[in-house]
Order: sequence, then structure tokens, then C-alpha cells
Amino acid sequence: MHSADHTAGHVPEPTTLSTLQQDLLRKAELESAMIAAPQDQRLRGAYFEELMRFASVRTGLSHVLLPELGHPVSLRCGTADLIALLRVFRDQFYDVPQRATPQRILVLGAHVGYGAVYLAHRFPGAQILCVEPNAAAYRVLCMNTLPFRQIQTMCLAAWHSPTRLGVLARNLGDWGLQLHDQLPDAERTFPARSVSEILRMAGWEQVDMVVCDILGAEAAILADPGQRWLQTLDTLLVAVQEPRLPVFIEQARAGLDPAFYGYTSKGDLQVIERHVPFRAVILPQAREMPLINSGPGLFPIALQDPPATPWGFFVFDGDCCQLHPNAPGERPARAIFPRTLDGHSRFTATYFHAGRPSPAIVFSFIVAREDGSEVFRSSRALASGERQDIALDLPQLTGRHHLILQTEMAPEAPQNFSAWAQFLSPRIG
Repeated sequence: MHSADHTAGHVPEPTTLSTLQQDLLRKAELESAMIAAPQDQRLRGAYFEELMRFASVRTGLSHVLLPELGHPVSLRCGTADLIALLRVFRDQFYDVPQRATPQRILVLGAHVGYGAVYLAHRFPGAQILCVEPNAAAYRVLCMNTLPFRQIQTMCLAAWHSPTRLGVLARNLGDWGLQLHDQLPDAERTFPARSVSEILRMAGWEQVDMVVCDILGAEAAILADPGQRWLQTLDTLLVAVQEPRLPVFIEQARAGLDPAFYGYTSKGDLQVIERHVPFRAVILPQAREMPLINSGPGLFPIALQDPPATPWGFFVFDGDCCQLHPNAPGERPARAIFPRTLDGHSRFTATYFHAGRPSPAIVFSFIVAREDGSEVFRSSRALASGERQDIALDLPQLTGRHHLILQTEMAPEAPQNFSAWAQFLSPRIG
């Protein structure tokens, strides 16, 4: 007879969640709720309150998931990252109307990249260059901007000339870092370059928008009012607190003539904007969109009657796909992309019949309303190994539509063996 290891009838205590597990669960529940109801401001407010509580009692790397981003951004708990995040995504610090759509944006003092991520989503066609001198913040900046092909980063400080800077003051960790060149050589560990040199390093001849949050160093970058980049600038957004504001305004007016620029403010953000944009396209502008997107976020796609084989449909090279046609006489294979359009009127792609040898394939691009009625259709038959660059003028499209890529075998085709039908970089613009 074996001795009993526990009292008969005893029910084990239920396993309790740790504080961290409870906090993570609460955070995940709020994230799921926000994704289900992205316009619910009450939920959004509760999420930011939970983030403040969550990040204030621990250190380490966590993430934030906001519905408008569709992908997480990194947050270092116990740092000023949270303050920076709240300013951009809760308080909408950079939500300033623009007269023109910027094509090139320079972010000075990019910190961990929240402002750059916001601008990348707002202006998806713009190239963005982030400059951040602090190595710890720069590492997180690289993580947060890595998914964006249009964002470059440099671990540098901006100044009026090439030099090295040291830490004059540290108000809010690496977000409140104040750098200066009037310090002993041993303390000057941060490399600095002028804005003109930074643009040259990036291969940019000019810049449309400069966003600047560098705690006093804006005086250095505006020290020479004759700099060429100032002459072609459309918009300057600078975070300036009250004690430094008079000096900033005086310097800015020397380089950005009030006869050509308007001066306004939004809290601590000073907004200087050219009355008539230098070269940018006047808003509104239908931005070019890839049908297949490997960038941040999730983009819907529906497949209709693709061949039930591994090569029936797949995405490659980030923005290309293969859509193998069915056997002759069977239903066409379709990839359907639901999109909300805003004056889009052009489709571009390269059609490629990559199979050798193979019968001819008919490639089609179709635009349909949500009720299924067709707005536009264009078809091309390609022989084995043939490639065609396609540029189609469409009726101006606004609202929700289905953009359809379709393949089928040509009428005379005996079979679909080796019929590798590929759409390369299909885009709507």
C-alpha cells in the first residue's frame, strides 16, 4: 500500500498570473479592442493610460500597437520614449495641414523614430532621412524604421559646421539631450555635420520639409541664412520652448523671409511654411500605391480560383506575384485587391510570361465596383518568354474598388504546363 501524497479530496490551488502576465494580458486586450474599433477614442485613451502605468513600473524593451500603424513600434520602458510616443500619436503633435505634399523630409533629432513613422504613414511617397546622435536612441530608431524602405538613418548631430559635440545638459534622458561644441575635447564624443553636408551625404540636392527637435541646436543650423537648403525649403517644423523662441524667430526670419513664408504655431511647435511651394505638387494628390505591399501593416487580398498547387499563387521580391492560369477552358485565376481610391487614374506593371516552353497566356487587369460591376478591363496575350511594360490610363477612381489581376490560357492553348504568369510591381497611381 502506497502512502498518500496529499489529503483525499484536496483541490490544488489555481495557478495565478504574475503581475507582468496580468499587465501584458490587459495591454493585449486593449490592443485587440482598438483594432476592432479603431475610431473609439475612449479605448484609445484607456490604452495610453495603460501604457503609462505599464512603462512606469519596469524597464526593458516592449512594444506598442496602434491600429493606424498596423505593425508594432518599440518602446523602452522607464525612459522618455513614452512621452515622445504620446506627443506624436496621442496629442497629434505633427498633425499640421500642409499646402504641398513633401517628396523629401529631413528629421533632425529623430530620437527613436515615432515622428518619422508618423510622417511615413502620412506621406507614403516621401523619402525620409532621420538624423539622431545618441547611440542608444539610434538603435531603437533603426528597429522602428527598418520596415520602411523610404526611410534612411544617420547617427549624427546637426550643427552649423563639421565638428564634435558634448553633452551640455540631459533633461529627459536621451530625448532631452542638449549638445554643444563649447566643451573640453575629451567630452565631445558626438560627430556633427551641417545640414548641407547631411543632405550631400544622402545624395539629396534639396529638401522640402525639415522637422527639427534638437533642444537649442536649431540656432546652430540656422546660423547661416544663406544656406542653399533654406532657399528651396517648403516647410520647417521646429519644437521650440518659450525661453528660446525670440532668438529662434529672429534667426528664422533672416533665412526664411516672411514675405514668402507664413509663421504660425501649434503649442511648442513652430510652423514656417512657404506661401507658394517651391516645387512640390499642390495637394490633393492621388498617391501611388503598390497592389502588393511588403511594408508595415497588413493589406487585404482575395484569391479566386487559383490552381491548387504550390505555384498557383505566391508573392516574391516584395511587390511581385505569380498567378498561374488554370487549364484551358477552366475559370480564370484571379488575385483581388480591395482598395480605397482617391482620384487614382493610372495602372502600371510589367507582365512576364516566364515559362519556357509554354502556350500563350492572357494577362488582364480589371477594375470593379464592390457590387461586382466592371469599370475597366484591359487584356494582353503574351507568348512564352515575353515581357511587356504596361501603363494604362483609367477613369478617375474614387472610393472603394476591387483591383483584379487575372490570368487564363490563350484560346488556342492545348494545356497550361509551365505557364508561369508573373505580375511585376503592379501599382495604381
